Amino acid sequence: MKSREELNQEKQEEIIKEQRREAQKKVVKRIVKIFLFLFVFVFLVCFYITKIGTVHFIVQEETLSFENLPESFDGLKVIQFSDLHYEDQNLLKKVVAAINQRHPDLLLFTGDLVSDDLTTEDRSVLVEELKKLDAPLGKYAVLGEEDQEEAKSILVDCGFSILADNYELIYRNGLDPILLIGLDTSKEPINYSQAFQYYSIDGHDENIFSILMLHKPDYIDEALTNHSVNFALAGHSHLGQVRLPLLPPFVKKDHAEKYIGPYYEINNTKFYVSSGIGTSDYPYRFMARPSINFFRLTKKT
Repeated sequence: MKSREELNQEKQEEIIKEQRREAQKKVVKRIVKIFLFLFVFVFLVCFYITKIGTVHFIVQEETLSFENLPESFDGLKVIQFSDLHYEDQNLLKKVVAAINQRHPDLLLFTGDLVSDDLTTEDRSVLVEELKKLDAPLGKYAVLGEEDQEEAKSILVDCGFSILADNYELIYRNGLDPILLIGLDTSKEPINYSQAFQYYSIDGHDENIFSILMLHKPDYIDEALTNHSVNFALAGHSHLGQVRLPLLPPFVKKDHAEKYIGPYYEINNTKFYVSSGIGTSDYPYRFMARPSINFFRLTKKT
């Protein structure tokens, strides 16, 4: 027969074992909760960056003032959109509606209309929607590296004028025009002298208000060695597509490594790099939402 001390010892050991089992259960439950949390977190992040962050675009609005903007252009509304990489019909329709809702005077597309070959139906939808875009002072485009003959054909069919290393003088209710320059960064070499040819013709206005369009933003430095401009717009970078605080952008594209965006001031040039609408290479976005840029230009007094 066991003594009272032996019985107490056995009881103590059983209590310790039970406490260990309870502690182990708590550890297992905690581990399961952590794994469930991580699973849900990763699922939600993946869902956001692929299904929400890529389609819920925003309109970035800016009011900019320039001393040399002609009086007749005071209040000019300019919309830039870029890098459509057309895939999503619903997204395209929303973009077109958002642009037309703001009634731009001047519409500028900074390259990469499509990424892949289009079906006949896709081309029909794309042309139908882009033809709805209206801007009384014109619709202009520069080409991206993805823009082959089909993209050029679609842009022309939809009423866009393609500026490939050339320029256009734009008038609005007055005698003083503004200068729109387009660089073709989809190929090399870029013919800068042809693009900036306005400044070499007799009787040119050295102080004319100027807008520069280009697709790949890192070419801006070389462009500005030819002549300064007031306002410049580019695309291509997608703002890195994935951005995290204190870390460099996740995706860096060729000729979008220095100027990823969204805004820079280079001497006297205000330079905006669009996040674009679509995606390329990687079908996700985080903290680099698709967007269009809406600018109101005013004359500084």
